[in-house]
Amino acid sequence: MRCQYFIIFRRYRAEAKPHGRQPPIRYLRAAAYAIIRNMNGKLKMTLRAWPVIAGVTIGLCFLTQHVAKLFGVDLPDQQNIDIVRQWLQHAFDSAKNFATCAFLLTQVLILLPVIEEAIFRGLLWKLPSRAFGGRLRLALAVLSSVLFSAAHYIAQPFPDAAFLALFFFGLAQCWLYAKTDRIWCPMLNHFLFNLTNLILLLVIPA
Repeated sequence: MRCQYFIIFRRYRAEAKPHGRQPPIRYLRAAAYAIIRNMNGKLKMTLRAWPVIAGVTIGLCFLTQHVAKLFGVDLPDQQNIDIVRQWLQHAFDSAKNFATCAFLLTQVLILLPVIEEAIFRGLLWKLPSRAFGGRLRLALAVLSSVLFSAAHYIAQPFPDAAFLALFFFGLAQCWLYAKTDRIWCPMLNHFLFNLTNLILLLVIPA
């Protein structure tokens, strides 16, 4: 797709610039169409990957909990899940609760997906992968996913039922970034995943 942009730009410069004419509108239209078609394809791939990644991640969380019980270990849910559930349930009790819940949702749905993907998929996976070549991509994906999962336990007890699921989610996000080569795709998928969890918190009783 980048090659298409380059070809269009070369034709534009060859035909328009030397003669001082206005840019041929057909090249601008072609560039716009190529960009839209490229974004549309990556958006479709992200939307197809979202239910699969979300389903496996949430399923791994429940599976880890049940397997641990077989060995006599009681793994709790993440501590922040109970906090978010309480705020959602009492969001309309007062104006202060509503404002706090709105701020919390902004963090969960927008700020965290953008910041976490920029750090763990961008800085810790994509940039080193480009620097060291494709040979270390898998190892870097594993490392960034472990760090991504561990980062969720800075302010809450470890272990719980979500560590393995978060590790898988980190790997899946690296895969999606590798397939689309656009950081906004894992960011969008992260937003959809968090939104799915918020809906489940309202639907499924504690």
